[in-house]
Amino acid sequence: MKKYNIFLILLWLFIVCFTAFNHEIWRDEAQVWCIVRDLNVFDAFSAARTEGHPFLWYLMNLSFAKLGLPVESMQIIGALFVFVSVVFFVNKAPFTAFQKTIVILSAGFVYYLPVIVRNYSLIPLLIFLLAYLYEKRDEKPYLYSSLIILLSHTHLYMLGFCVALFLMFFVEQVKKRNLKLLKPIIMLVLNFIVIFLLFNNTQNENYALEENVKTALSFTVTLSLIAKILFYNLAKLTDFTMKYFDYLSLICFYPLLITIFCSLFKNDKRIAFISLFSICFILFVFTQIYFNGILYQKIFLIFLILVFCVWISKNKTKVLMFSFNTLFIISMLISPFVITEEIKHNFSGGKQVAVYIKENYKEEKTFITVGNPFLFSTISAYLPDKKFYNVIVEDYTSFYTYASRKAENKKPFPDGVEINIVTENADLKDNPYFEFEFSTDGKNISSATEREVFKIYKKKKAMI
Repeated sequence: MKKYNIFLILLWLFIVCFTAFNHEIWRDEAQVWCIVRDLNVFDAFSAARTEGHPFLWYLMNLSFAKLGLPVESMQIIGALFVFVSVVFFVNKAPFTAFQKTIVILSAGFVYYLPVIVRNYSLIPLLIFLLAYLYEKRDEKPYLYSSLIILLSHTHLYMLGFCVALFLMFFVEQVKKRNLKLLKPIIMLVLNFIVIFLLFNNTQNENYALEENVKTALSFTVTLSLIAKILFYNLAKLTDFTMKYFDYLSLICFYPLLITIFCSLFKNDKRIAFISLFSICFILFVFTQIYFNGILYQKIFLIFLILVFCVWISKNKTKVLMFSFNTLFIISMLISPFVITEEIKHNFSGGKQVAVYIKENYKEEKTFITVGNPFLFSTISAYLPDKKFYNVIVEDYTSFYTYASRKAENKKPFPDGVEINIVTENADLKDNPYFEFEFSTDGKNISSATEREVFKIYKKKKAMI
C-alpha cells in the first residue's frame, strides 16, 4: 500500500472517530436498534417492512442488540462498513491521489455515512465492489448479481440503480445469446419480485408515508431543495452568498451534474443510462413516494452513483473530471462545518436525558411521554431496561410502529403509581400537578428548528 494511501486512510479514521465520539444518536438511528433489540426476528422483520426499509441493516444490528450490547455498537458497525469501503476505494479505484482525497474527505464520507449510522452506511462498499467487478461481470456473474441483490436491500433509493445495472446486464446477455448467465439473471428477477411483494401496499402502515406527514413536492421544488441542502453551509460564509443563495445553489450544482451526464453519454451511452435512470429514480421517490425531508445522506447517494459511473468509464475526459472534481471539492469544503456543528451541539437530546434518568432515578419509576411517539426511541436506545408509556398510542413502547395504533395493542393508563412526564419541546409550566425538573440543551445541529429537545416534569409534592 502506498504511503499516501495509508496517510489518507489514517486521516479519515482520526476525523471519523473523533466526530463519532461526539455524536448523539437520534430517532432514525435509534428506531432500528430498539426494534431489533426488543422484538423477535419475525416481528422485527414485520416492523422493518412497515418502516419502509429493507431488512439488511436491521439484520446487521440484530445479533449485537440481542447480545445486550449498548447502542453505541451500532455506530461501530456502520463506521466499520464505511471504513472498509474507504480502504477499498483508496487502493482499487482508478483515480488520482487528488481525486481520492476529495472523495474520501467529502462530507458524505467523513460525516453523513460513518457518523450518522443508518442503512446508508452499507451502500458505498457495495457500490465500489460493483464498480470493481463491472468489467468482470461475465466472468463472475453470480458474485456480480449477489452484490446487486445485497445493494437492493439497503435502501429504497438504491432500487433504481440496481434495476439499471440489471437491465444493462440482461440486454448484454441477450445480444450475446449467452444462456450460461440465465441463472444469475433469474436470481435478480426473483429478487425484484420479492422486494415488490414485500413493500407493495405498505403506504398506510409507514409512519413516514402517512398523509399527515408526507409532503408532496413538485419536481422543480425538489430540484431546488436538493441544491440548497448541498450548498447551505457554504452559503453561510458571507452575506452575499446567503442573499443570493437560491440562485447560486442552482447555478453551481445542476450545470456540473448535466456536464457529467453529457460527458458520460458521449463516451458510453450505457453508463449514461445507468446514471440518468438511477438519479431520476431517486428524484421520483422524493417527489412521489417517500418524502419526509431530504437529508444530505440521501443526496449523497447521487454522488456515489457518479463515483460508480466515472469509475467504470474508460474515457475520463478533462471536462468530465473537472465537473466531477468540482462537485466533490464543494462537498469536502462542507465537511469542517458539519463536523464543527456536531462537536459544538447535541444532535439529539436523547442521550442527555437518558443519562439524567440513569443518574437520578435508581428506583423504578413510570415515565409518561407526551408528544410524537416516534421521537422517544432516541431515549429508549440508551435505556434498554426501561420502556415509556406514551399517551398518544396508549402503550408501553421503546419505539413507534404502526401496530402501536391498533386498538388491541393499547394498554390502560398506569394508575396509582409515581409518574414523571417526559415531553419533546413542550412546556407544562402552567400544569397544576407537575413541575419542571430537567431539560436537555436547546441547541442542536438542526439549523432551522430545535429537534428532540426533551423536558422532564415531576409530580408536585403538594397537590393543588
